[in-house]
Amino acid sequence: MKRFNISLKKIICASLIVMLLITIIIINEIIISKKKSNYDESNIDFNIEDNNAYGGITEESSFPNDVYGIKVYTQFIESNSISRWGIKRKIKYIVLHETDNFYKNTGAKNHANYLSYTNKTSTSWHYTVDDSEIYHHVPDNEVAFHASNRTGNLFGIGIELCVNKDGNYEKTFENATKLVAYLLNEYDLSIEDIKTHSDFTNKNCPHNILVNGRLDEFKQKVDYIIKNENMQRR
Repeated sequence: MKRFNISLKKIICASLIVMLLITIIIINEIIISKKKSNYDESNIDFNIEDNNAYGGITEESSFPNDVYGIKVYTQFIESNSISRWGIKRKIKYIVLHETDNFYKNTGAKNHANYLSYTNKTSTSWHYTVDDSEIYHHVPDNEVAFHASNRTGNLFGIGIELCVNKDGNYEKTFENATKLVAYLLNEYDLSIEDIKTHSDFTNKNCPHNILVNGRLDEFKQKVDYIIKNENMQRR
């Protein structure tokens, strides 16, 4: 009888733990749902008619492993989280940003881990670039929330350039031009489709590129990569 009582207690305890875990999961889903419904910028009324008006959605996302010799790591934000809703859309722009995170050891991998494990907001973007590698956070044909603007979010691939003080910004700049060249080719976009965060809001971003007047230089480098690749294909 004593052994029976011990076993019964264990079963009851295990059942209570399972019920508690289920309750936590349900509460978490409710919180995420409420956050989504209350988030003004991302509460997007985007339907089939919107898609058709812009030529339909981009059906497939590219998942690069390498762009012109730069390693690309895929570390996607968890599906159906507050910062990844899985909304498919038409890709029309590439939107440049800078992280404005100057601390040491805050390269692309660090930002990928932030988005995957730490971020509790709706903010998200598609790629982070540093001086040696690139991380991919959200499929290209899904909406991410990076542009502070409905149009930029709905149609733009958001790219963050790292500015950590222990990194090589010039190399990051170069790597970003390679990623953008790859994406323009992949989605049949033009140089004119390269945008900055500041094109959609009054934020001075990407700060270094804009303050130092390097946007035209960036576009010229992208154009050179694309033309050089096209010449090699002939």
